[in-house]
Amino acid sequence: MELLTHKRIYDLLLSAQNPVLVSDVRLDGDSLGSVLAMYHFLHQHGKPSRVYVAEAVPEQYQFLPDVHVCSTDAKIFDDSTIDLVVVFDCSEAEFVTSLVERVDGNPMIINIDHHKTNPKYGHVNQVLVDAPATAEVVFRFLEANNVVITKHVSTCLLAGLCFDTNMFSNSATNERALDTASQLILHGARVQDVIRTMFQNRSVSALHVWGAALERLTDHPEIRVMTTVLTRSDIETHQVTDDEIDGLSNFLNLVADTDTLFVLRETKEGGVKVSMRSRTKDVSKIASAHGGGGHAKAAGFTLPDASLVENESVWCVSREERVHPIAHALRFEEFFSV
Repeated sequence: MELLTHKRIYDLLLSAQNPVLVSDVRLDGDSLGSVLAMYHFLHQHGKPSRVYVAEAVPEQYQFLPDVHVCSTDAKIFDDSTIDLVVVFDCSEAEFVTSLVERVDGNPMIINIDHHKTNPKYGHVNQVLVDAPATAEVVFRFLEANNVVITKHVSTCLLAGLCFDTNMFSNSATNERALDTASQLILHGARVQDVIRTMFQNRSVSALHVWGAALERLTDHPEIRVMTTVLTRSDIETHQVTDDEIDGLSNFLNLVADTDTLFVLRETKEGGVKVSMRSRTKDVSKIASAHGGGGHAKAAGFTLPDASLVENESVWCVSREERVHPIAHALRFEEFFSV
């Protein structure tokens, strides 16, 4: 079935007259690397396409080949000639629907992802949950169709693979991830640029913010969970962007002596974003229960209209004029044996 779907996607891409490629609403290295790799594949076959991203591409990814083609202007969907929309690394059907509804027509939707919580909203769905990254799914697509993988495509896919495996250090790393990475390097991927993006893009101010999160680590030994928080004040006082502090969850999961980790961060929109990592638990169940998504060992969600407050030296979540300790607010007891 996987091979047949790869073949069908190939035919649909090359027969489309006006395709649009879309990254996840929350742009990251995997969604961006995947969408740009497919852009280069189409360009390689003489097929023009447009790339839509919901937010500006962070500075750290400006090295990716032809990243300038990414547009944040949703008006590109106000085009009745769009006949194909290809979405990468996105589990949020509502986001895709909001874009496709702008098209005065009925474009085909191809959904390419690896998240366990993906609801398979496309007309064609290639959701491979055994893949360590959506970039790996795109790599399999190229291999299945005997496509010559260029150095530009290799660089984009390696960036995606390295992002979702945290440079091959988290639970998403498997034999396939390492084998794919070696093949991408052989095809000319710009390894040093990818490494700098992953490890050498933290400013001193960003490291101070990470330090605040380290100071607030709280252990819940009865359920083998550790939590920490970052407020908007932390972020704005040090004048760092949300992009600069991404990766904190993966870092703490790598070094903290705990089974499961929750990192809570206030968003500029007035909510609390919860990033979860676990070595043995299926945290995607928690994410789904709160309207989020992700993988079994790495998932997240956002609590809207919420904030973080410190109450008698205990960090809590404040919602609807009520203050709850973090464990209660996130309903730990529903998912872990106490």
